[in-house]
Amino acid sequence: MAVGLVLIAAWLGYRAWGLAGSWFYFDDLAFMSRAMNQPFDAGYLFESYGGHLMPGGFVAAWLLTRWAVYDWTPWVISLLLLQAVAAVGMLRLLRSLFGPRPLVLVLLAGYLAYVFTLPAGLWWAAGINQWPLQIALVFGLHSHVAYLRTSRTRHLVATLCWTVGGLLFYEKTLLLFGIYGIVALGWFTSGNTPERLRDLWSRYRAGVVAYSVVAVAYLAIYVEYGLNFSPGDGSNQPWSPIAWNLIAVALLPGLVGGPLTWEPLTVGSFADPTQFTQLVSWFLVGALLFYAFRTRTISRRAWAPLGFTLLANVALLASARANIVGPDIAREYRYQTESGALFVLGVGLAFLPLLGAREINTERVGVPRTYERRALVLVAVAALGVAALTSDTRYVHLWQDRNPTEAYISTVRDSLAAAPDKPVPLVDTGIPQTLLWAFRYPENSYSHVFKPFADQTTYPRSSVDRLYMFDDSGNLAPVVIPPTRRMIPEVGCGYTLHGRRTTIPLDGPVIGGGWWIQIGYASPKAVSLRVTAGDDVHDLDLPKGLHNVFVQASGSFQEVTVSRYPRSSGLCVVDLTLGVPTPGAAAS
Repeated sequence: MAVGLVLIAAWLGYRAWGLAGSWFYFDDLAFMSRAMNQPFDAGYLFESYGGHLMPGGFVAAWLLTRWAVYDWTPWVISLLLLQAVAAVGMLRLLRSLFGPRPLVLVLLAGYLAYVFTLPAGLWWAAGINQWPLQIALVFGLHSHVAYLRTSRTRHLVATLCWTVGGLLFYEKTLLLFGIYGIVALGWFTSGNTPERLRDLWSRYRAGVVAYSVVAVAYLAIYVEYGLNFSPGDGSNQPWSPIAWNLIAVALLPGLVGGPLTWEPLTVGSFADPTQFTQLVSWFLVGALLFYAFRTRTISRRAWAPLGFTLLANVALLASARANIVGPDIAREYRYQTESGALFVLGVGLAFLPLLGAREINTERVGVPRTYERRALVLVAVAALGVAALTSDTRYVHLWQDRNPTEAYISTVRDSLAAAPDKPVPLVDTGIPQTLLWAFRYPENSYSHVFKPFADQTTYPRSSVDRLYMFDDSGNLAPVVIPPTRRMIPEVGCGYTLHGRRTTIPLDGPVIGGGWWIQIGYASPKAVSLRVTAGDDVHDLDLPKGLHNVFVQASGSFQEVTVSRYPRSSGLCVVDLTLGVPTPGAAAS
């Protein structure tokens, strides 16, 4: 236990280093935006987020946002605590399954070193899904095995509590019920398949009923609140390239310390092992499975939990994510975080007897155990550790170096602080797509993301002379309206207001929303008037002189109407341009 805890402490120190150079990214911003702008109610908690049903995660995001919006340290601490609990739970589970053996430390070292949990260890939005699943896996399986050994109700209740706790954060925790069934059938029943099923029902009827009721009830809740894609869409995407990327490209190299090399993304990376790394990993993993089969009596079933989740991962990716971004998404380890844990458990089950099981894994008589010398095992573990540390560190550097969010938010904060006139009138547009995709509207909008700066900003529907945006670096910049439509020119100054209403035709039709109009005018005196642009109506008080006024516009129209002005105003519309606002040169 002491050595195991030292290993965990060292691993947490490494993860803390990785998190120290990380920051909020993408879904983190969306989570904070939701927490700052939505009421804390059932709608907030049970909204489907990218197909995820995660009320527990939204509670955590709401609490941390209220406490530390854009303050990374408390979010880091929460992520490290989850990882610490999962790691201690894995050590506890391994000791419970196999006893205090040296191989338990080997298996723990593999679990800690593998890259599978690293993306979720650096990105809070991913970690708040994945680490509760890891915790539910190790503690739930521990309680489940205790129930199988003793048939005591308290262990059954504990298993359900851990599993339901995981389901509050991540719907994929539902797969644990399949793992529980595999362990029960494989090690705590005997005979052929029908006999095992009868034995399972006879011995563990209460567990079968309880697990089934909870699984079916949760599935019904998920279909009602979380399912926002069609499972039938899985037939639209070929499974073979997804399975190839998930298993041959990502999983197997990862199991031997890979992938060593990465394909960088905007932030994060896809596994991109060389062909040599892939071939070596296929050979080594295949040799391990064959050696276990040659030397142990019931090793093959040990890989069933991992095989079950891999099949589920392929199906899930085919029906959801791969339909949007293609089969390469399977090279993202975030979609098989549990694989490292299930592989080390599989190695233990393939080589060691499961304590208290009805069917015991034993060594085959007369078969030499050539590759189990302690020195050889230590060399293999050291080599895997060096390779895994190399893979992990390269991933961490790519993650840290390519995340633009902290610099952007810091520049926004400094730009607003330096603005001479406050509040600063802003177009309520979206932050750059590299930080949060526009499909998360309105969570990506300035008014939502920059809620902490509400005392320094305003989001008017119209503004005279002053209207700003942020450029892609976060610098405050005056708005420029690139001309999608212009007014049809008039001879003289332009359109002088006369009569009760002045109509200014555009050089083409307008449809939709998100438009702004820049009206340049000259007036000998201050004037009050109304501007109508499609569905938007603006009552304005305009100062005298030569000015620009910006107004929002939406709907279907081909002219702008000015009305409700005094007959002798003398105001002349010199120029009128409609378009989507863009930032000009950064404001000084």
